Amino acid sequence: MNRSCQARWAPLVCMLLSLLSCRPDAITPDLGPAVPDAWVELVKAYDEGREYVGTTVVGSFAKVFFIGASVVVPKSDFVIEDCSGGVEPRTVSYDAATGMWLLDGVSSGVSRSNGRVEESLPVYACFNEKELVLYAANGDVLHFDNIYYQEPSPDPGPGPEPPKPGIPYEIPRIYITTQGQAPVQDKENYVPGTIRVVDPSCTFADSADFEAPMKIRGRGNSTWGMPKKPYKIKLEEKHKILGMPKDKEWCLLANYDDKSLLRNIVAMEISRRLGFSWTPRMVSVEMWFNGAYQGVYTFSEHKKVSKNRVNIDVATPGDNSGEGLTGGYYLEFENESINEPCWFKTDRYGVTLMYHEPEEPTAEQQAWLRDYVNAFETTLWSLGHTDRGPVNYADYIDVRSFINYYILEELAKDPDANFRKSTFITKERGKKLELYHVWDFDITFGNCNYWGNGLIPGDFLLKNLVWYERLFNKDPEWRKAVKARWNEMYDTLASIPEYIDAQVKLLDGAQDRNFERWPILGIYVWPNAVWYNTYQEEVDYLKTFYLRRLWWLNDEINKF
Repeated sequence: MNRSCQARWAPLVCMLLSLLSCRPDAITPDLGPAVPDAWVELVKAYDEGREYVGTTVVGSFAKVFFIGASVVVPKSDFVIEDCSGGVEPRTVSYDAATGMWLLDGVSSGVSRSNGRVEESLPVYACFNEKELVLYAANGDVLHFDNIYYQEPSPDPGPGPEPPKPGIPYEIPRIYITTQGQAPVQDKENYVPGTIRVVDPSCTFADSADFEAPMKIRGRGNSTWGMPKKPYKIKLEEKHKILGMPKDKEWCLLANYDDKSLLRNIVAMEISRRLGFSWTPRMVSVEMWFNGAYQGVYTFSEHKKVSKNRVNIDVATPGDNSGEGLTGGYYLEFENESINEPCWFKTDRYGVTLMYHEPEEPTAEQQAWLRDYVNAFETTLWSLGHTDRGPVNYADYIDVRSFINYYILEELAKDPDANFRKSTFITKERGKKLELYHVWDFDITFGNCNYWGNGLIPGDFLLKNLVWYERLFNKDPEWRKAVKARWNEMYDTLASIPEYIDAQVKLLDGAQDRNFERWPILGIYVWPNAVWYNTYQEEVDYLKTFYLRRLWWLNDEINKF
């Protein structure tokens, strides 16, 4: 065929070839919205058979958890609806006349596609306690069954007792009455009076009403200078209060600068899950002082040596040699100038430790413990120096407690976590230094504007400070141990937002009364990093910060 003939027949040939190739499965779909990356990740997880363990929705995104992995789904990509607690999911149907998918009979804005599921747009997604369900534009439906879900028993047995007539659920109430209506003016002088604890639904206590003589004084450092005052209470005799073991000494934490009212309680729940030797028990209450409403407080065990709290045998004045010198001691880290009679500063890192118990250790006990802590610091300094001979810091410290402390304080992004204050350590007889418990979290979880970029969920805070800096930078075995412990605890740490929701539900309107008494929503209170106009926004911020911090740390720790 000559060139002129080719030119004349070319269009017809091309048309015939095109018609022969027009099979339905070869039609190129119209260009439309891009398939979200999160959708592709979820389809991949489904194809790989990943074990699904739950979904959390916070603010502008959701997170889908699998064993060993997770997928973040921004709402700008698509929305995963929370249909837990009996909420009915929407009905998905197809309208052949329009070619559109419908949700409860209304157009979803997504048309049907003929491609593979990972190439299709998401139509609808919802989750409940049992499963996560994804509807794709090509008609496929993906079910992720929650591996932790258990079907309710067909014979559940007798249900809970009905509520007592006329007594609605509410958090406990505490009434403080001082003799002669005397005010509490400082942190040194106790004022005598009585405490009455009312737990109308007996949620925590065996009895709905408890009253006892007591004395009360102020407590706290920066918090004592705030309008809503924290208090220390001392009973005349030991009593069990709100289900907590018997003791004389208790605290009322004001949480004035923590507008979620929950950061201390949340931190103690993490402490309990990590398994610290003691976790202070705490309960949200409403408090009245001499008849005047004071708002929501956290009623807490006071930190002290006792059988049910810091349970150690304190060194006596006669324990000045041999095994007796090795314990027990209960100390607090304190970086500020202190007037305490018994304290010392370590030689190499300049860490300040002051004694709580014994309050006045003998000269021999002080010398021995100071030498012991300095010897520990020397082993840290010797890490990486082969000319220093064999050293082992694990001979001096309870490594697990140091790892648990690191995880909690780094997760909380606590500005006091670099052994500045509110950190407590014990040295029991015949045992090692142990970070026995934690304390004071009202300015953590993104609620601090002056230390370590407190608003930013990313970046390390504690990893590069004081003793931890040496452990992380010079000991690969330490890094492996932290990574292993983190991954062991990750799933339970990831469920903390659900615990926060449960605590909010317990408040049951008490938060509204608190902010009527203290109208500080939408107003800066030192050292807030952010502040919101509503209580729910404060809670949402706490949960959002927590999850973003958790996910960032998960990525970084797994690089160790």
